[in-house]
Amino acid sequence: MGALHGIIFGLGATKAGTSWLFRYLERHPGCHLRSIKELHYFDALDFGERGYQIRQLERRERELEIRLLTAPDDALERLRRQLEDCRALLALHRLPEEDRGAYLAYLGAGRRKEQALVGDFTPAYGLLSVPRLRMMAALAARVRFLLVLRDPVERLWSHVRMNAARMARRPEDVPARAHRIFWRYGRGRHEGIRIRGDYRAILARLDAALEPRQLLVLFYEELFSQKTADRICAFLGLDPFPAPLAEPVHAGVPVEMSQEQRRHARRWLAPQYEYVRGRFGRLPARWQADMLEEEG
Repeated sequence: MGALHGIIFGLGATKAGTSWLFRYLERHPGCHLRSIKELHYFDALDFGERGYQIRQLERRERELEIRLLTAPDDALERLRRQLEDCRALLALHRLPEEDRGAYLAYLGAGRRKEQALVGDFTPAYGLLSVPRLRMMAALAARVRFLLVLRDPVERLWSHVRMNAARMARRPEDVPARAHRIFWRYGRGRHEGIRIRGDYRAILARLDAALEPRQLLVLFYEELFSQKTADRICAFLGLDPFPAPLAEPVHAGVPVEMSQEQRRHARRWLAPQYEYVRGRFGRLPARWQADMLEEEG
């Protein structure tokens, strides 16, 4: 096995294209990523959620075992790899205390010599404290963080729909539940949705913890292009590699957002638009459209 040169952390924000980015780098010959995207190692430690993550992984382990019983031959290798990775991650979460060596060993298990980078794409890491982020930034000689920002209104609605789909008993219940979650969010509920879209707070923590060279901030609306893929590779020290531009992005359950809801969301999230415009000196075209509609 060749020397490990570095670690990639994909932070999100939630519902901002990290699954597509993970799939792209998973295929890059210079990267080694385990088949489970979100490891939730550091947030489970810091937020007291190890028990929850263990239960989630145990459920996933059972599901994979059942799927293997009836899977077609061409899916067996992929499912076996997922089951192996799930069991190894479960063992990592079950350790009695934090073990950074065991975490790094999990990331690197099965790595080939030409794969100089390993990674962990867990959007919830954007909520970690400055001391924790500093520790992560020092785990290897070269550590890089990727943060993807999405139009705040679109990100909010996608997150609302995701939560509604998880909570609904039947697909036909998703729209009504999504609308309830949205209005509760406007009344100060659903703090988890709010903090995952608070770009100002996320970037403030990253700025305090990282050297500027360690962080690349991207816009979701500009993510799906070879130009952006080449920029990511250059940032990570990788050779250019073709991006899967034709592959679909996780769109979630289609639920229409009303014009009234969009007007309220623009007003609630106006500070996020202003902060990003002030920090980067511009907004993507989709973001500008929402801002102009609100200002008009």
